[in-house]
Amino acid sequence: MTLTDAAGRGRPRDAEIDGCVLDAALAELAAKGYAAFSLSAVADAAGTTRPAVYRRWKGKAALVVDAVARLAEVDPPQVTGRPFDDLVAELEDFRHCITEAAALPLAGIMLGDDVEPALRRAYTERVVTPRRTRLRAVLAAAVAAGDIAGDADLEVAGSFLTGSWYSFAVAGAAVPDDWAPRVARLVWQACGGAAPG
Repeated sequence: MTLTDAAGRGRPRDAEIDGCVLDAALAELAAKGYAAFSLSAVADAAGTTRPAVYRRWKGKAALVVDAVARLAEVDPPQVTGRPFDDLVAELEDFRHCITEAAALPLAGIMLGDDVEPALRRAYTERVVTPRRTRLRAVLAAAVAAGDIAGDADLEVAGSFLTGSWYSFAVAGAAVPDDWAPRVARLVWQACGGAAPG
């Protein structure tokens, strides 16, 4: 049995209630953190009852894992075969996802000492790793096309790409509207690519 196994085996679940509870859980997590996360508050915000929440999830960790997984449900950008354009599209998608409710606060919460290892692992597997994998694939396509240097450090480049967003956030600075193409261009050139037109 995993953290995300439902507690009950009775009647079919109502997807609308599930969605409301998951959205409320993300908002509660962003507002109060994991330690103060309350199933009662989630139930109230979702317009349902605590027993209804427990019929769907066996506890706080199970609910939060599923709520975190909801962040990863956005379809990734289509690959065009033009690596620089694909890189910008990935960063625009990242910007959209990180500015959705609770996504940015969740990233900080996952670094906390009070987060259960299974929850941190689920966040990494469902949210962080897929994004990093796609960014690395775009950069690898750029290497294969001869657009950037073959010896470019793609792992560090990928961290620079998304890390620049977190740097703005930690500094309390507004992220520029043209953040995605600017950071893509900077990393592209740092990896030995010509300045995109």
